[in-house]
Amino acid sequence: MVLSLSVLVGAGFFVVNALGGGIQQLVDRFTVADYPGPGGDPVEVLIPEGATGEDVARLLVEADVVQSFDAVYQPMLDLEPTIFPGTFSFPTQIPGIRAVEIIIEGNNRVVDELRLREGLTVTQTLDEIESQVGITVSEMQAELDNLELLGIANDANSAEGYLFPATYQLDPGTDASELVQIMLRRLDQELSQYGLDRSQAHELLTLASIIQLEARQSQDFYKVSTVFNNRLEIDMPLQSDATVNYANQSETVTTTDQERADDNPYNTYFYRGLPIGPIGNPGSLAIESALNPVEGDWLYFVTVNLTTGETVFSETLRQHEIAVLDFQAFCRANPGRCG
Repeated sequence: MVLSLSVLVGAGFFVVNALGGGIQQLVDRFTVADYPGPGGDPVEVLIPEGATGEDVARLLVEADVVQSFDAVYQPMLDLEPTIFPGTFSFPTQIPGIRAVEIIIEGNNRVVDELRLREGLTVTQTLDEIESQVGITVSEMQAELDNLELLGIANDANSAEGYLFPATYQLDPGTDASELVQIMLRRLDQELSQYGLDRSQAHELLTLASIIQLEARQSQDFYKVSTVFNNRLEIDMPLQSDATVNYANQSETVTTTDQERADDNPYNTYFYRGLPIGPIGNPGSLAIESALNPVEGDWLYFVTVNLTTGETVFSETLRQHEIAVLDFQAFCRANPGRCG
């Protein structure tokens, strides 16, 4: 029995000895190289459109976010995160599971925010773009010079009214060409709600742009639309001071007799019907109200208090003239507000 035991022990020793360092190699083969954390300086990773989990895993390895492909790819298979394109910030040298958690949380996207308010002209819009995200006016203008390629065709030969006002989340490095397309797609999205596309929307955008600049309170947009639609229906001049000011590049509330008598294609005192094109970029409310005026017989309106935006709508010229007296009283009580 002793001899037999010795043989067994000897045999066991022989097996272990034969493997030697090979056992460690075997263990290493099934051990995933993974950073322990907590992580280092952040790095930005650009995930392209259509990237797969494998693509993202390789990008994270290349950026030294994770130590190995398997460290992050296996948790991806287990947790199945939704992968969005864009630029994202990750700490460097973190565990693979933490990288996947960050993807799932979705709070790490790096964006340049562009805020464009309703009613800005193209010139004002391009100035805001340069100021906020650094894409220059000349770069943007170069993209807007060939309107036919952009699907914009109108007698005004202008992109006025087509650069939809909104808050845009832009990937770092977005250039002028990309931004123009982003803004036009946003306009297309708005128009599609009404079964329209860019080629059909010029008159709509023109009317909406006037409503945008004339209406003071959101509840009045539809009534202002009613006034203009009523006037168009009976071939009555729109007589919008906003159109006169657009041609004169003025931001005053009132206009002069000389300005209202000027023969330019935007002057709705001089010409009947809509002007040649939009006078600014209308937003969602202005577009919707242009298409959906409320029931009413109003032909006139005047904002009688520029502070509160209170506006009086009238059916007759006499009613309107009385309301204008209230506006004039406001102007006398508030010097400089109505110039």
